[in-house]
Amino acid sequence: MATTRQVRCVFKHQKDLNVCQFYSSRLLQLAVPLVKSHGFTREALARSVLSLPKPHTEPLSDTAVSALFGQGDDARRTLLNAWLEDARRCMREEAPSESPRMRHVLRSRLAMNEPVLDHLPEAFALLATSSSVLPVDPTPILKHAAYVADDACWIVHPSAKEVGQY
Repeated sequence: MATTRQVRCVFKHQKDLNVCQFYSSRLLQLAVPLVKSHGFTREALARSVLSLPKPHTEPLSDTAVSALFGQGDDARRTLLNAWLEDARRCMREEAPSESPRMRHVLRSRLAMNEPVLDHLPEAFALLATSSSVLPVDPTPILKHAAYVADDACWIVHPSAKEVGQY
């Protein structure tokens, strides 16, 4: 198993910070496809190193996952947010180039949920409990819905200059 010493970045120089951010970002990208089989879990993050071009022989230790992605549920939230962003990116990239219809754009985004449908209730509950102020905070979920709506509007009406032109 990778030890904390092997994974934890020492930020003596800005270059060290950039290298650490690059590796954690790359591992996060590799963890997104693992959500289908492992859910939005720390295990999915730990197993991401097994998908590297030169894969590790073992998943990351829990300490290494914490060092790279955050303590406890924060690591799971990091993975969930990466998955949500990836689904929005796919929606933008896969939209037809000629006169896309809102129904088709939103349907394609919803279709991206299907492979992980069993994991989404727990994932959205995790997002809703991320606030230290409120016991249940719908703000992160509503923000995501607003981002999806905004992206869909820009896909359907790319020449719009202002929100009012949607």
